[in-house]
Amino acid sequence: MKSLGIAFIIIACLLAGCSQATDVPTQDSAIQVPDSDDSGIEEQQPEAYSLHFKEVELEEPLKSISTTDLTNVINKQKIDEYTIYFYEEKGLDEENVRAAIQIDTKLLEIGQVGYAALDPEQYTVSQVQALDQTYIKVSGACGANCPISYYIHPDISSPISLRIEAHTVEADIDQNGINYIVASVGTAADTSIYKLRDGHIVAANLNETLAAQAVIYDKESNMFGDGTRNWRVKEEELVLFKE
Repeated sequence: MKSLGIAFIIIACLLAGCSQATDVPTQDSAIQVPDSDDSGIEEQQPEAYSLHFKEVELEEPLKSISTTDLTNVINKQKIDEYTIYFYEEKGLDEENVRAAIQIDTKLLEIGQVGYAALDPEQYTVSQVQALDQTYIKVSGACGANCPISYYIHPDISSPISLRIEAHTVEADIDQNGINYIVASVGTAADTSIYKLRDGHIVAANLNETLAAQAVIYDKESNMFGDGTRNWRVKEEELVLFKE
């Protein structure tokens, strides 16, 4: 009996020890991984853009016409020794208005500058400096939202004109002493600049350069605005203006 009692005591102790072992909590070991910083760095916008000039074909020879073609002259302007006529086009129900220039003894057709409904006072003539040349500038409109400018180089041997369908101004935008032609058209102004390079006329579109919907030129400040920032032309770059 004594042996049996000792055996029961040993079994009870063993069972108690197992129970205590199962009650000991286990400690999990984990590596703490820091959260990634996805705030990023704000991309800096460029402060200068290269201007990509492309050669353009603007020059057109002026064709001789007869004085009999000057039917119904509605306006006539004289500048220096040149006379510019604005007349309604013959045989087209008097819808289109064309212009011609008298150079010495030659009468030369410039082209369409308007339509009959346009106020004749909107046809303008001036002498301007642009692209290192002196031009006679004739402006009008080829439609309701279609301004047009002709730059006529009155060389007596072979007069030519440059035809640009836009509002145009002449300005020394890069301060090198020679006027560019700045041309803008549309409600959201689409603006291009024209200059002379190696004897050829080249142009760059500033909306494409800035990826902007509208680019407006302010002649007083000599700057281009894209709605948020202002730019100036320096050599063949658009450079951000900083006050």
